[in-house]
Amino acid sequence: MAAPEPLVAISAPTLEQAASFWQVVIEQQLIIRVPAQRSPINNFTAGPSMSKRATELPVVWKEKKAPKCVSMRNILGMQAVQRDSIDIITRQKQRLRAQLNRGCRALDFYAGFYMQGSKDGKLCEDRDQIHARTGAKCEIDKFKLMVPVREDD
Repeated sequence: MAAPEPLVAISAPTLEQAASFWQVVIEQQLIIRVPAQRSPINNFTAGPSMSKRATELPVVWKEKKAPKCVSMRNILGMQAVQRDSIDIITRQKQRLRAQLNRGCRALDFYAGFYMQGSKDGKLCEDRDQIHARTGAKCEIDKFKLMVPVREDD
């Protein structure tokens, strides 16, 4: 077995040499996690017992026109409620249905989603993507404001 080569001392570059080839790059990336709330589509641990909440009448929602963007700061949580859309719950207790683009499944977002911070601080339809922990990435096609309605309306 041959002996290892000796270490060679390297002198530190002079200030002029260092300025000519050293570069510092600073990047900032903001990732926001939005937790999921249980819904019939993602409640894998549901037991046979019926809770008081489950025996109440289900809420009926009506879709209304919604803004094209929602402030990321106002997003509190989400629920997967349909096959191709998720409901985003805001700090003002509003519910926005986010229609996912073609081929995306709401079930991929059973554990919530991540979104990358944008310059304007908003999550917008036809612009931004949400990321699932499973690796799925989906763009939001459309937002709809969900308003609870009484059964007799």
